Amino acid sequence: MWTKNMEKKKTYPTLSKDIKTEIVIVGGGITGALTAHYFMKQGMKCVLVDKSNIATHATSASTAILKYEINQGLKNLMSQVGEQNAPHAFLFGYQAVMEISQIVKEINSSCDFSFKPAFFYTEDPRQTDAMEQECTARQAIGIHCELFTQENNKDEFSFNFESGIYSHYGAAIMNPVQFTHDLIKFNVDKGLEVFENTTIVDYNLSSHQSILTTENEFTITADKVIICTGVNALEFFNHEKPFCQLYRTFSILTKPVDNFIGWKDSCIIRNDQKPYTYVRPTLTNEIVIGGEDLAIDRLDGDIANMGDRDPLALQHYHQLLRRVRKMFPQINEIKTACWFHGLFIDTKDGLPFIGKHPDYPGAYFNLGYGSNGILNALIGAKLISQDVAGKNPRELDIFKFNRY
Repeated sequence: MWTKNMEKKKTYPTLSKDIKTEIVIVGGGITGALTAHYFMKQGMKCVLVDKSNIATHATSASTAILKYEINQGLKNLMSQVGEQNAPHAFLFGYQAVMEISQIVKEINSSCDFSFKPAFFYTEDPRQTDAMEQECTARQAIGIHCELFTQENNKDEFSFNFESGIYSHYGAAIMNPVQFTHDLIKFNVDKGLEVFENTTIVDYNLSSHQSILTTENEFTITADKVIICTGVNALEFFNHEKPFCQLYRTFSILTKPVDNFIGWKDSCIIRNDQKPYTYVRPTLTNEIVIGGEDLAIDRLDGDIANMGDRDPLALQHYHQLLRRVRKMFPQINEIKTACWFHGLFIDTKDGLPFIGKHPDYPGAYFNLGYGSNGILNALIGAKLISQDVAGKNPRELDIFKFNRY
């Protein structure tokens, strides 16, 4: 869906010789691109490799909703990671939206970046008190939001809700594929080396120096390895008890609509149901609706490997379309333009895993984003590059492995 209005994308060669570098980044999606950007800003020699092409897989399946909220509410997160760490986690996301906007300007990206308000709501009257407490907690740490209630704000939206948190700042939308290509090209012009269709088949991850071997038996020798391969990074942890949950999520892009009646400020919308549903507009008046997540128990199972035309997938797409039509009955002719689905990793506390793992001293990992991949990718890229530079950011403790 993201490539229909893009110019021809730049391609990169396959690795065809042995090379040495300071930093090698494995994964050419938005996480790898942001990681390369932060290392390049430090003047380090970087190589980025991807087993296929830039900005495919999870990046191309992203709905590109940037929002400071994580899958856990601030109040719940406080009970899990502490009253000091939880606000930091929320404010990281808040600040990351601004940093993405600055990078868009810095690289002159044509990714249709646009700030948006965000509305998180419940239809359950039993959750009204909890929603009010959540709103108060967010306001207390400096987030500009307000409580909406059915009594006071029912005319703002055409769908029913009991209460919700309307955040005036801290959210945005963009084209993630365009952004990734623009960001990589910007850094290639500054010396970043990129190799597509380069599959790593062996990792020798030493604390002193690591050696990666490709399927064509070429090697990359690096001081540090940054693993930015999303779901595929789980192959490093097959021996461990499950520390995260894998999901398949479904999304629809509609054809352009002629109005946004019943949709305050065309904001980003998400409910508190499990599985949740979210909607957001595009700058060309389409609607993106997603959710209907299915838990995956095995990577070799049916849900992990289903196709777009699988009967179960079609059932979830149709459910999403029915839901958006019910939410906005005054928007005429909501029709499907395309649909897509992808995999993502969620964690028990809703926070990603960022940093080193004790079993792999020569590598850093950046994974487990939940539904907020782009902002967590930036947070991880920034913290990892700071740690490699010897700045020892204490914030890494919030996202460390073995934290629960």
